[in-house]
Amino acid sequence: MKKILFILTLLLTFPAFAQVDRSQQPQPGPAPVIQLGEPERFTLKNGLSVLIVENNKLPRASVSLTLDNPPITEGEMAGVSAMTAALLGKGSKKIDKDSFNEEVDFMGASINFGSQSASASSLSRYFNRVLELMSEAALNPNFTQEEFDKERDIILDGIKSSEKSVTSAARRVENLLAYGKNHPYGEYVSKESVEKISLADVKAFYKRYFLPNNAYLIIVGDVDGQGLKEQVKKLFGKWKKKDFPIDNIPEVNNVNSTQIDFVNMPNAVQTEVSVQNTVSLRKKDADYFPLLIANGILGGGGEARLFLNLREDKGYTYGSYSRIGNNKYTNSRFRASASVRNAVVDSAVVELLYEINRMKNEMVSDEELSRAKAKYVGSFVRAVERPSTVASYALEIETEDLPDDFYTTYLESVNSVTKEDIQRVAQKYFLVDQARVIVTGKASEVLDNLEKVQFNGNVVPVNYYDKYGNVIDRPASFELPDGVSAQTILANYIDAIGGLDALNTIQTLEVSYNANFMGNALEATSINTADEQKQIIKMGGNVLATVIVNASGAKVEQMGNSMDLPPEMAADMQAAIGIVPELKMMENENVTVTGTEEVDGQNVYALEMKGQSTTTTTYYAVESGLKLKQTTVTEMMGQTQTQETTYGNYKSFGSLLIPTTTTVPLGPQAVDATIGDVKINGETVSAE
Repeated sequence: MKKILFILTLLLTFPAFAQVDRSQQPQPGPAPVIQLGEPERFTLKNGLSVLIVENNKLPRASVSLTLDNPPITEGEMAGVSAMTAALLGKGSKKIDKDSFNEEVDFMGASINFGSQSASASSLSRYFNRVLELMSEAALNPNFTQEEFDKERDIILDGIKSSEKSVTSAARRVENLLAYGKNHPYGEYVSKESVEKISLADVKAFYKRYFLPNNAYLIIVGDVDGQGLKEQVKKLFGKWKKKDFPIDNIPEVNNVNSTQIDFVNMPNAVQTEVSVQNTVSLRKKDADYFPLLIANGILGGGGEARLFLNLREDKGYTYGSYSRIGNNKYTNSRFRASASVRNAVVDSAVVELLYEINRMKNEMVSDEELSRAKAKYVGSFVRAVERPSTVASYALEIETEDLPDDFYTTYLESVNSVTKEDIQRVAQKYFLVDQARVIVTGKASEVLDNLEKVQFNGNVVPVNYYDKYGNVIDRPASFELPDGVSAQTILANYIDAIGGLDALNTIQTLEVSYNANFMGNALEATSINTADEQKQIIKMGGNVLATVIVNASGAKVEQMGNSMDLPPEMAADMQAAIGIVPELKMMENENVTVTGTEEVDGQNVYALEMKGQSTTTTTYYAVESGLKLKQTTVTEMMGQTQTQETTYGNYKSFGSLLIPTTTTVPLGPQAVDATIGDVKINGETVSAE
């Protein structure tokens, strides 16, 4: 009753509440007036344009150097720009790397470099020195063979780590098919291209493209504009202007009709789906703002059509979005995408095409239009509160050839978009009838249904590619050879590692693996018996966690605390208890053969074991019978986590064959572990 009286009092106190007709959406008020201010501008004789925005609210300052160069084709040496970026900032010809880094750290500053950019920030009392250090490292780089070798190895390690990444393969092929391999946006960095790059190539790239001709220096913060003007002239005035080489950028065209381009990734546990076409769009075009709103309605976030359909309604994915780019030098892309479960790939393709087509054929609702506008208005208003926004907008007015009032009238431009504008630009730019539907996934699980997808009453033709965008034949359908079953594959594995008789003599098997993770020594020990498994993880000699699985359940012990794992997860872990998990798998009716694939050049059988919360796929070599890889997909609390482990270099320890190396990807890198101690029935056994 007290709450009811409070609400009644509130309504009586503010009678306007009772006068609002909530059946009618309120009319938007006039767009707020945006006062961006004007940066101080000047241009050096070498062509470097400088913009300074003074803002004394905080005792900080930042600077960014941007080279507004056209896209650069790197060709057979794709990766030379990445190498250049990695080597910039390693000191200068006057300051060695360690001294440079120590001084930056002492000031609490940050200085970063790209192949055609640089940036820095610091407290304002250090800013003059930070600007000096940035200019010194940018204009007088210290390119050494030692640093080149280090950075090349890092890039090669990154390429190796992403070799089996479905997402990396999808993005690589999407770009290649959209632009072509000879286009700056279509080429990709490979092991072969990186190995062709020399230190001399990096120096030549820097000398050729790191020029002041199209460069912009933007300084924002608590600074003295007049004093900085003289310092900028001193630091950057000797930067020599040269004729800038213009690469011929190939013309980009869309396909004549909708097609599916399938990229086979046999290790994929979920599928990357994108619908894309190229567009000719610049920020100064009249269609820019209608397209901004149209894309927001289609796939701009959790309130957009793609998300509401594919996630909220169908449950195919954790998110589906779209974006459309703009570029003054070449075509950009319209792209709608989702990462979906393998079982629903064909349905996801149908829904993506449906939603894009609906934007062209149906008028959006008043509510959708208002919501999309409000989102962009809010984002813009928040952005202009940041001092750096004034300078970045001023830069875009220069580089994009925008009218001077582009940003002061930004909100008016957003609010002036109509439903008719939305449909018009959707028909012009969302070219679903000339789109590539690029599907990157596991052929054995998705291809049969994918080849039946229809659009506008016609079956969509399918092309086939490998993970590098090369045309291939249709991946062969899986046919299990006569006499081969899950039980025979598991039996062959048991025979390959020593045989059932040898395993029956083992009461306890303890195996340790050692690795280095982020500079720390990591040790993982597994202790297996017939009815219990214990895993102990140490870092730097200290126990991080212990996982114990037995008939009573599964628990994690950490820092004196013990936590029981959820029953469904415990049940799945119990299904793998034993000296080796294959002994229990032999008795499991949920283990099935899903196909034949290739792992590291070897043909393998894929065995899938579905549990309550996890699905584990294990790959056994057809020829040797040995286990080469295992992928585990865990679904808990609406989230999916995938863990992949590879096994190699098997050696005999007593009567048992054990892999001496394992690799586990962790994000963009991988942890390579080598075998340590092996104990059988409590006695240490050495490799033979």
